Amino acid sequence: MKIKTIIFDLGNVLIRFSHSIAAKKLTQYSPYSHEEIHNLIFDSNIVSRYETGKIKTKDFFFRLKKLLKLNIGYLELRRIWNEIFFANPPVELIVKKLKGRYRLILLSNINYSHFAYIKEKFPVVGEFDRIILSYRVGFRKPHPLIYKKAIEVSNCLPGEILYIDDRVDLVSAALVLGINALCFRTVGELKKAMGRLGVNSL
Repeated sequence: MKIKTIIFDLGNVLIRFSHSIAAKKLTQYSPYSHEEIHNLIFDSNIVSRYETGKIKTKDFFFRLKKLLKLNIGYLELRRIWNEIFFANPPVELIVKKLKGRYRLILLSNINYSHFAYIKEKFPVVGEFDRIILSYRVGFRKPHPLIYKKAIEVSNCLPGEILYIDDRVDLVSAALVLGINALCFRTVGELKKAMGRLGVNSL
């Protein structure tokens, strides 16, 4: 089948990020080390609940402040939480060259605060025809329902879709549903793999 829709993951595909950036900055407000801060955040369920819309933004930051014993104001905490992203120009260029030749969808496990920041700071998200975010739909990858939502809005058969993600488990979940999927490592490898599927990224 000919590829008609291309779905991009956001984090560490379209835009680079590192949670360690925030964890290190938060050490000055917390009794914990940056490794302990990182582990406390992701061993708890507050991020998954926030990324699936189960808790609101202010409630999330209140819980984060309590969890990490932070001596910090709301606005400063939110600023540090958000300032973990940086551009990935080679992938942005691919997206811009694909625009208009394929239906482009952005599919991401993300929370409201992060996406609001990204939308303001990274204009490339405006290149996409549709954007599917976990906090809006209530499911995170690899849950099949978020992929099925992407298939629905693509107006294509699964075999006419190409999905690009940096995580093997999330690529595998897409493959199970019949979606063509590639694991992103380098731009060079991505272009070659896309070419093998008949997608010319120029």
